Amino acid sequence: MLFVASVFAQTDFSGNAAVTVNADIPESDGYSSLLNPGNMMGITDISMTPSMTLKLDTGDDTTAFSAWFSLKEYPLGQGLLAAAYGDSTQSNAAAEFISAAGDSLYYFDLLRLRANVYLTDSISLEVGRQSMLTGYGYGWNPVDFADPLKDPMNPDADMKGVDAVVLKAYLGGTVSLNLYSLFPRNFLFTGLNYKDVKPGGELTVSLPRVEFKLAGLGDFTSNAGDDSYTTAAGAAVNLDLAGIGVYGEVSARKGSRNYFAEAGGAGLPVKKTSWLFSFLAGLEYTFTSEGNLVIEYFYNGEGYDKNERLDYKTTVETFPVPTAQLYKMYLPGYFARQYVLFNFEQPFYNVHTDMSASVLYSPDSGALMVMPSLTYTFSGSFEVNIGYAGMFDTDSSDFNEVTASPVHHVVKAVFTYSF
Repeated sequence: MLFVASVFAQTDFSGNAAVTVNADIPESDGYSSLLNPGNMMGITDISMTPSMTLKLDTGDDTTAFSAWFSLKEYPLGQGLLAAAYGDSTQSNAAAEFISAAGDSLYYFDLLRLRANVYLTDSISLEVGRQSMLTGYGYGWNPVDFADPLKDPMNPDADMKGVDAVVLKAYLGGTVSLNLYSLFPRNFLFTGLNYKDVKPGGELTVSLPRVEFKLAGLGDFTSNAGDDSYTTAAGAAVNLDLAGIGVYGEVSARKGSRNYFAEAGGAGLPVKKTSWLFSFLAGLEYTFTSEGNLVIEYFYNGEGYDKNERLDYKTTVETFPVPTAQLYKMYLPGYFARQYVLFNFEQPFYNVHTDMSASVLYSPDSGALMVMPSLTYTFSGSFEVNIGYAGMFDTDSSDFNEVTASPVHHVVKAVFTYSF
């Protein structure tokens, strides 16, 4: 009994349950757009989505284990109606199935599952699904070669980890080295070939008021369409200048992770194979009121210039229904070449409220996204967040994220209970 009590004393079980209410604001033609012709996705004005995240963390002096799960609702009905769009027989059959079976499917998603053991006082081995998040950017991280792309409009998008084996070495209090192998998930096969494993590493040097990183990733596959990884190298630096955080990241990739439309919209989209460069520059300052301001500029070497955006538009218009590949090419916050992000957060402790506002603007495409929100904490466990996300097209002569999106304005309320 004493042994059991000792083990459970080192185990932490936590998580949260959330209910999200979305209120979409339709345009004059409803929710029909280039990527949602005739509202084939079945988007409605109001929706309610419950979700839950469960976290189990345990360990002792030399080992640690974490398992994170999420319970989410998948809009099965929207997917079936979209797949059957344009065929009245299939649409009727899908509607009958949805009526009988329901329009949603709940499923568990494994976010993280990793075990860590200290081989010595300064060397550890971590195995399993884990977060490899690195870099200093708030909205983007060009030097993060392992994780999926961050989403400036969804801070929770980086919760899901990647499958990897990582050897970590801590050389004093100044230098740390991570050597890893990634095992990209393949949904068609249960295993990988040796060449599919991605080796990488990161060196971090921490000095007073300055820290910098060197990172790299190798890719042995020659086929640009195999996965979303490419050979890459990058560097990042973070400086403390009189209380102002100044940081930057730069990366070079041998080819793109995303597809590009052929010139003139002819043919199927392809990936680039040339070297592409991206960089980020940012400032962060915390005021005496504890308000925090972040300003970032991001040059996206994998983004589309004006001609490439028009080629994408032409390609989408050639298909009766947009393909999955074309949907994947549409990434708000990554669609254009240049972005500027302003984010401000201010806590008001005396009234248990936090205010935040983000503005995302693309100087080259004219896309503007505004995202204010207010969070009120009823107790230490229950809070409600009310926010608005709006997309505006400031350059009607260009094609951008706003042009293609079926929903431009959303009011959202998220009720969260943490335990």
